[in-house]
This record gives sequence, structure tokens and C-alpha cells, in this order.
Amino acid sequence: MLDFKFTPFVRILTISTVCSLLISCGVPVGSLVDEAGAPPPRAIVSITDAGIAGLTRETGYGPKAIAQAMPGFQIETIQTAGETGTEWTYAAFLDGLQMVQIFKGSGGKIGVVHGVGDAVAGPNGERLGMTFAQSRLPKSACRVGQQLWRGMAICKAANTERITLVFSIASFTGPFDRLPPSSQLNQATLQRILWTP
Repeated sequence: MLDFKFTPFVRILTISTVCSLLISCGVPVGSLVDEAGAPPPRAIVSITDAGIAGLTRETGYGPKAIAQAMPGFQIETIQTAGETGTEWTYAAFLDGLQMVQIFKGSGGKIGVVHGVGDAVAGPNGERLGMTFAQSRLPKSACRVGQQLWRGMAICKAANTERITLVFSIASFTGPFDRLPPSSQLNQATLQRILWTP
């Protein structure tokens, strides 16, 4: 039987090798703990290119169809802001906490859906409150927010076609026709995860 002793050098080498393998496999390694060291709540709603929870591009726009696609959620009417204005939408709540906002699409179907709850996770493990730096996205994946989302970074999620991430840049005071320097953008926090059918 072989007896391996893990000296400090071997431990560091092993940890370094594992970290390198994780990075090369595309696994996000950015820490998602808050300032107090607490991890985010367990993800209840997952967003992928296929949809959010049970919502798909075939889901009808109405409280019954949405409730059928999201059993256990309470569906309520709310007024909320998109990038170009405010409108009445449906929101899905779980135990009193808002998880998603469902906008009206065309042909009687749902349109864009905003993931807004702490228990919502994006396709690459994105969570609300994470920083742009933790997302590991290049600045080139982003555009400048317009109108109601002025001063925000609107970014395409990695490895997806239908998912957009909206980052708030608290310290940015303009100019608003361009993204801030990387040092400020890296501190931006994820506010919404959008899925477009």
C-alpha cells in the first residue's frame, strides 16, 4: 500500500493544479459570498436558453398559463421598468418573495422575462449581487444601457443566445454614451437576468 504524505509544497501544488483544471474547463471560480461571508440562497429558479422554470416561448401571456408553468408560485400584476419604459406585467412570487417578472410578448405569448429574486440563477451560475468581475465576461460582451437603464451595462451571458445580464454601476457618473473604465465596471453588480423567447 502506498503512503502519500502531503507536505505543504504538495498541498499547494495539488490546489494549484485543481484550480487550473477548473479554469480550463470553464467552471466559474469567482466567489459568490457576500461581504459577511454568507453564500447566496439556494437557487430555486434556473434560467437557460430554453426558458425560466417552466416558462418557455410557448407559454401564454396570462395569469392562468403562467401559474400552470410555475406551480407553487403566486402570480400577481405589478408595474415595473424595462429599459425603455414602465409597464404592467405579471410577477411570480414564492413565499412572498418576487422571483421573476413576465412581460407581454406577441401572439398572446409571454415576452422577455426578468429574473429578479435572490434565488434565481443564470446558466453559468450567475447570481444577483455578483460583480461583473465575478461573471468573467469580457467588456466587449456589453453595451451601454439606454433610457431607464442609463448608466448600466447590458451584457450577453456567456455560451447563450437568449440571456442578458443587467449590471448596475453605482460609482459611475458618466459620460453615459460609453461603458466606464474596467476598474469601475468590474465593481458593477448584477441586478437582473433577462431571458428573451
